[in-house]
Amino acid sequence: MIDSIDIQILNALLKNSRESITAISKDLNISNVATQQRITKLQEQGVIERFTAKLNYAKLNYKTISYLGIFLEKAKDYQRVLSALEQVPQVVEAHFTTGNYSIFAKVYARDNQHLMEIINGQIQEIKGVARTETFISLHEGIHKVMRV
Repeated sequence: MIDSIDIQILNALLKNSRESITAISKDLNISNVATQQRITKLQEQGVIERFTAKLNYAKLNYKTISYLGIFLEKAKDYQRVLSALEQVPQVVEAHFTTGNYSIFAKVYARDNQHLMEIINGQIQEIKGVARTETFISLHEGIHKVMRV
């Protein structure tokens, strides 16, 4: 059972997954041991899958963020196409969706030319991809972690 203390711990970790146990414990007015036990429990329950870092891709020279709507030739091609997309390093997310697209993917590229190379040279070459629609993000207006 997850209680309000667990939720506060999760929110602290969502804000900064490298936050120290001591700092979290102090903020919640509980012992370090209790905090560590709760985090371990949340990991064992599968609530916490892993700890990650948020990267600033622009600082790594990936300045174009785009979203691709991917149309499949057949819906049953989903797993094969998803496996192929996994091999494209610049594809950082892919979702099997309802609506117009079978797959909606997030792609980082150095610039528009690089994006075109990724789409034409890799993604559209995947067997089962019928066509794509591209949306380029001009500015990330909101980026936040959903609090639980």
